[in-house]
Order: sequence, then structure tokens, then C-alpha cells
Amino acid sequence: MENHRLVPIVLAVAGCVAIVVGVYQGLVHVAPGYEGTVMSGWGGDLNHEEVLLAQLGIVGVGGTVAALRWKRLASVPVVMGSIVLFYALRAMFSWVVSSRRPLYQEYSPQAPGFDGEPIMLIFGAEPFLLAAGGLLLIGAGIARVKLRTPGEESDEMTHPSSQA
Repeated sequence: MENHRLVPIVLAVAGCVAIVVGVYQGLVHVAPGYEGTVMSGWGGDLNHEEVLLAQLGIVGVGGTVAALRWKRLASVPVVMGSIVLFYALRAMFSWVVSSRRPLYQEYSPQAPGFDGEPIMLIFGAEPFLLAAGGLLLIGAGIARVKLRTPGEESDEMTHPSSQA
């Protein structure tokens, strides 16, 4: 296998790793220098959306590998990456427009144990890793489409009369 054929696979594997690592991170954290932690109420296994995102990353890698044989399957990592990217952007957008807790602004939560101390919520690593993983999967599909292999047609056009 030639080195230039490995580029889409490396991009897809890197994207899948970013997605899998990202789903284990938190969406929102308390900023450094402030006391407190974000308790999501979910201390167990990954939820169904996070499992789905990891599976989409794996399907994207499989689609990229299969696209080396069948070029039309290069759309698989593009679609999987687009879904992951959409999820990350949707999650970030919902927190930005939400008025329940402001992001990147100090506020005093009305909860026992805080005694009026201000905290600041910031995005964690999850949305950024998911977005990076989605973009890498999209890049893997695009890299496969742009990749020319010896068995594919050349750029030269031949007239039907000159074909034997």
C-alpha cells in the first residue's frame, strides 16, 4: 500500500480517537480558579448519544477503509463526520442561548453550600474534541475523493471513436 493511500485512513482514525476521547469529557466545567464542580447527575456509563457518537466515528473509519476499494463509499465518513459536527454545534448552541446558567460570566448560584460565592461556567473539552473529530472524518472522505489511484480513470478525455 502506498503512503498517499494512508492519508484518508490516518485522518479517519484520528477523528475517531478524538470522538471517543471527547465523549468521556464533560460538556461544561467550572472555570479554573473557582470553587465547585458541575454535577450532571450522570455518574455511570456513557449515555446513548455518546455511545452513538463513538459508533459513528467507528463507522466513519470503516467507510474510509472501504472507500479505498469503492470510491463511492467516501461519502460515509463525510456523512458520519457531519452528524458528529452537527451534534457538537447543537450542544454548544443550546448552552449559549440558554438563560438558565450563563457561560463565561460570573454568577452566584442559588444552591446550598455556595454562600454567595461566584462561579464561572466554561465549555469543557467534549464539544471541541467532537468538532475536531467530525472535521477529521469529513477531511478523510474529501481526501479519499481527491486521491488518485492507478486503477482509476486519468484526467485525459478520449473520444468514443478512438476507443477500441
